[in-house]
Amino acid sequence: MFVTVPKIALALKTHKKELFTTYLLTLLWTCCTICSAKEAEKTILTGKIAHYDSAVPFSMVLHRLGLSSLTIYPKVNDKGDFYAEIDLDIPTQIWITYRTNFSVVLHPRDSLWVAFDGNTNQRTTLLSAIQFAGTAAVTNTHIAQFQRLYYASELSDHNKNYQAVKNYDPVQYMRFNDSIRQKGKALYEQFVNSYSPNEESKKWALFESENTYYEHIVFYATDHQSANNLGLMDTAFVIPKGFYEKLAQRLPLQKENLANTNSILTFSSFFKLYINEKLNALGRKDSDWFITPSGELLVPKAIADSVVLHSIVDFVSDPLLREIMISHHFSKAFQKQDIKPYEKFHAIRTKYIKSPYLRNLLQQEYLTTKSRVEHPELNSRAIFKEMQSSPVKGIMDDILLSNKRKVIYIDFWATWCAPCLSEFPNSKQIEAYFHNKDVSFVYLCLDSDFDKYKATISRYDLGGQHYFLSAKQSSAIRELFNANGIPFYILIDKDGRILETGNHLRPLSVKDQINKLIQ
Repeated sequence: MFVTVPKIALALKTHKKELFTTYLLTLLWTCCTICSAKEAEKTILTGKIAHYDSAVPFSMVLHRLGLSSLTIYPKVNDKGDFYAEIDLDIPTQIWITYRTNFSVVLHPRDSLWVAFDGNTNQRTTLLSAIQFAGTAAVTNTHIAQFQRLYYASELSDHNKNYQAVKNYDPVQYMRFNDSIRQKGKALYEQFVNSYSPNEESKKWALFESENTYYEHIVFYATDHQSANNLGLMDTAFVIPKGFYEKLAQRLPLQKENLANTNSILTFSSFFKLYINEKLNALGRKDSDWFITPSGELLVPKAIADSVVLHSIVDFVSDPLLREIMISHHFSKAFQKQDIKPYEKFHAIRTKYIKSPYLRNLLQQEYLTTKSRVEHPELNSRAIFKEMQSSPVKGIMDDILLSNKRKVIYIDFWATWCAPCLSEFPNSKQIEAYFHNKDVSFVYLCLDSDFDKYKATISRYDLGGQHYFLSAKQSSAIRELFNANGIPFYILIDKDGRILETGNHLRPLSVKDQINKLIQ
């Protein structure tokens, strides 16, 4: 007893000292960030959609290096003229979506005009007739020409790749994939010889031409398991040692590749398989973490941030890729309204995140998320129902009684569920579309931390009716509706009859069904 008290006092003293040190380092890093911050520069993207239909969703997705993607809904008039202002720090790839999608590259201070036919959902047809004017018009004309060649080629033949994924073992598949790489090189040469592109578009196309090869490597294991109905832990299928070593062949990343934003983000997200292979080679049998036969890392939530961040530091030698991956890890936590990893691992972020366009934006995301968690600003149409002590039947009865003679669309989600969160911009879009109509949007938050619940709703500016379910309620409602995964949706007609359930009822895909039900 007499020994315990001094130890506790010493521990508390040490803990206070660590907290104070953390505070000072965070304050210093914040001040340095603010002092060195360069204002993002305004970029203008305008254009014309021929045969525009306001019922067709129109959006732009800004893929930001080391950060979460940002969906933009441009201003557009009834003639199809659209306008968007975007703040950029570096050249960035943006996907434009209307019936089909295509990408453009924008630089800070660009003013680009693009015109395309809104009648077609065929990407190659649209890209054949697309028009550009303004700054970066030449580069984007060439990039559109490369995209047209790519989507008309065997490289985008998903059915042929599916057969190879399903039937080939890892060695056979890698030989097949080597032939894909050669076809990518041939496609690039065809592009250069046919269009005499400028240097920027040549570099962009060269990087893109290898995308399929690297994406095949990272998706092969999970796609092979799925195609052959194999479980995650099925040892009948094991990725051989060194399979992911080829990912390192793409390094080092160059700053000139930053305009290939989507490709770099995909590559950085799945470079974890190379890291996991290195972790597995350590052969630690007493670890809390485990590498699956297909190369995925399974790690308890309590130590996940530490294992992931330290393994990035240990096994990613390329400085640019390393800081992108570390930044993206923190940004993904922000998407779940979690600021603790950013605060806890200040030493890693201050040492390795050096590029201002990553450091400054990440700090802004942190401050915004922290403010939202502490003081969530909620949509005036959001209604919160406190029913944590009620049985699941009581919750469903309340939903039906509160929405008599209305179509009801129920969304099961969680604060940690990335696919759930990725659908929220679409949920907000159809909320606005059905505003003042006989449709109710109901959100059931399952298996989540309450302190992140309202902050997430604030982040996505959702209206509708919201229920936070306890762990017991979450388990019961999953069982009631056989909801094995989320997001999960329920569609109920005006008479209170459940018409359909499942994770396929995504917001944009269910729009036409709801329209028919309210007529």
